[in-house]
Amino acid sequence: MSSPWTQDRVLALAPDSASASAGQGLASRSKWTALGQSDRAVWGLCQGSGKSPYQTRVDLGEPAFKCSCPSRKFPCKHGIGLMLMFAKDAKSFATSAEPGWVTDWLASRTDRAEKKAERAEKVASGEVVSDPEAAAKRAAQRLARVQDGIAECQVWLHDLIRRGLAEAQREDTKFWDRAAARMVDAQAPGLAFAIRRLHAATVSGEGWQVRAADQIGRLSMLLSAGARLDALTPALALDVRAALGFTQSKDEALAQPAVSDTWLVTGQIIEEEDRLRARRSWLIGVSSGRRALVMDYAAGPAPLDPSLVSGTKFEGDVCFYPGSLGLRAIVKSKSALTPIGVPTGSAPDSSIEAGLETFAKALAKQPWLHAWPMLLHAKLARTDREWHIRDEEGHSLPIARTYPAIWTFASIAAHKPVWLSAEWNGEFLIPLGVLGSEFNQLFQRWAA
Repeated sequence: MSSPWTQDRVLALAPDSASASAGQGLASRSKWTALGQSDRAVWGLCQGSGKSPYQTRVDLGEPAFKCSCPSRKFPCKHGIGLMLMFAKDAKSFATSAEPGWVTDWLASRTDRAEKKAERAEKVASGEVVSDPEAAAKRAAQRLARVQDGIAECQVWLHDLIRRGLAEAQREDTKFWDRAAARMVDAQAPGLAFAIRRLHAATVSGEGWQVRAADQIGRLSMLLSAGARLDALTPALALDVRAALGFTQSKDEALAQPAVSDTWLVTGQIIEEEDRLRARRSWLIGVSSGRRALVMDYAAGPAPLDPSLVSGTKFEGDVCFYPGSLGLRAIVKSKSALTPIGVPTGSAPDSSIEAGLETFAKALAKQPWLHAWPMLLHAKLARTDREWHIRDEEGHSLPIARTYPAIWTFASIAAHKPVWLSAEWNGEFLIPLGVLGSEFNQLFQRWAA
């Protein structure tokens, strides 16, 4: 089977453009004094400014990177350069026994993984118990602050509605930033996010009034639900808390029954705000048909988790966070990544009508849902005013007007139907990749 690694996929792991550029500069055999590979790792020695060469190694199963250079970026330029060469010509890496510095590192990773799995089992069985009294006190303090924030936001929103949408559109960015900052101070980042989405709707161009009214309705519903958490069903209360910005621990997810399946990593999308990057990775279970959203966060130059790669699949267990929809998830265990290829069976959203019906059912369970994965068999088309996706039944969905990779996408999907991975937000699609062809780097790194 072909390798899941391409140069675009390697560059997508770079923590920033400078690291990607530097890594490309090191993707030359002349920069390395030794290269090797085994069935689980690749490694190399890269001569730097010091006397001894840097020892660079990559665990192909995750992937995970390690280098002896002093860089604080992860992966560093040496890891990127090494993997770029491996993606281009794996045969240039001699197959040999792993040197000690590779074997020891892999053994330490295995040991940590086993301890993590052991903890997960203890969490699932109830053996790991925190201090309940201290935890309850912290939770009560947080909830009180959030309730104060909800009350303040209700007053702010009522005043905004009273003054009218036209007046809201004329407000400058500082007006919206102040309101969002107040919600962050109240430990309700979900409300801050909703305020920013409302601001974005007011400046979104033609039809902004409808989009702004929709965001006002969602925010008002969230505030009403958040003010009466005790009266909600347990599952709905969890959804509301998540929408308000309460985090759920990984232990809570790992305590849930795992879903074993062949999981397709159909696409990834990265959003950036200030110095924080958030990446959504969308998974679809081949047998179960379940969708899973895996979230990763990184601040500043810190790396995003490189263990999931768009256009690959793995055998493994996925645990879902509690809630009425069961979408947010965490990967508990997985095999090595392999390429997806072209789907051989029927995909969950083989038609646009089926995809929208599934989305509507999900939205009924979780009305604050703002992103949903789709896997469609369709081709690209264009009207006088916009690009859209059209399936074989003649139904279509618009593509985001500001989507920057449209011409690259057009070169793949303009003449015949393709298997398209995309994210739908209720208004337009964001293409994430085409199964059966290379995932373009722009598909993975751009966010609306």
